[in-house]
Amino acid sequence: MKRMRLVWLSFLPSCLLADTLTFKDGSFLHGQIERVADGVVEMSVPTLKALAPLQHFSLKDVESFLTDDPVALSGAGGAVVRGVASANAGRATSSGGPESFELNNTFELWREPQSRPLETKEVRKWTMEADVDLVGRSGAVSGSSYSAGFKAKGVTADDTFTGSIRGVYAVSGNQTSADDLHLNLVYETNPKKEVFWYARTDTGYDYVRYIDFFSVNAAGLGQRLYTDARSKLDFHYGLAHRYEEYTLVGQSPLSAPSADTGIVFNHEFTWATLESVVNYVPSLLNLGDYYIHHETTLHVLKNSGPLSLKLGISNDLRSNPVGNQAALETTYFLRATYVWK
Repeated sequence: MKRMRLVWLSFLPSCLLADTLTFKDGSFLHGQIERVADGVVEMSVPTLKALAPLQHFSLKDVESFLTDDPVALSGAGGAVVRGVASANAGRATSSGGPESFELNNTFELWREPQSRPLETKEVRKWTMEADVDLVGRSGAVSGSSYSAGFKAKGVTADDTFTGSIRGVYAVSGNQTSADDLHLNLVYETNPKKEVFWYARTDTGYDYVRYIDFFSVNAAGLGQRLYTDARSKLDFHYGLAHRYEEYTLVGQSPLSAPSADTGIVFNHEFTWATLESVVNYVPSLLNLGDYYIHHETTLHVLKNSGPLSLKLGISNDLRSNPVGNQAALETTYFLRATYVWK
């Protein structure tokens, strides 16, 4: 029914549009086929640009298509032909040559040379972010402090790599209220058929909680539970190893094979971005020994320039805290962020 509504929206001005895409259920769209790569058709439909600049469809649902002007085609053999293209009965042909191409994940279609999937999918686009915080904490030691961080995110058509580092240090009265460092590295493949895999590490120290060194290294599978034009909800599950060394004399290090589960929610408002992350890491040797990290941020003023603000809260819960430390530590922050590409 959703596709039928798109058909009716695009049908009225069809005389002004070029390419035709016909689906196996008999519905069709008029517009411009911009690209086909990895089994996905990217199509520009002028009357639907208010919803999204490009509409995405699975090639498996396509019965046929016809372009009104020349495009480039390629397939498993690597041959490239350029001409007016058409497809039917699972194969695509071009007026530019006798070759035909099977409509599967190896089939590619593009218009401009710089948009060829083979050439563009390996180009990693980086976004850098530096920030400083005003932080309030409760838990091990209460008080206010400052922190600073840096984040780099690189994206290709196939995967996403994120690296970040954050340090916090403050003194409240004659006590150190914060002295910790986190280094995070995350690698994820982009979802194919709603499934992806990931690997991550979280390494650093937290001297206030008597942790001289900690490291959580994990890998596993993820699943995109929900997605639309503005939101996504991902769940991941895998295996991890959790290791901790302590500053307290006589406290034995922790080394435990663990499970790794987590959930990530992201929603784009017109004026802000909301992101919430929860990671749960229980020991496989003792399910009562676990570590939970949660962080929710609201990124505002992000469209007004390189400077923006983040409001957030994070929680770190250790079921077996060292010494007399509180199990739960909560941090509230107001973060000034500078982003560049």
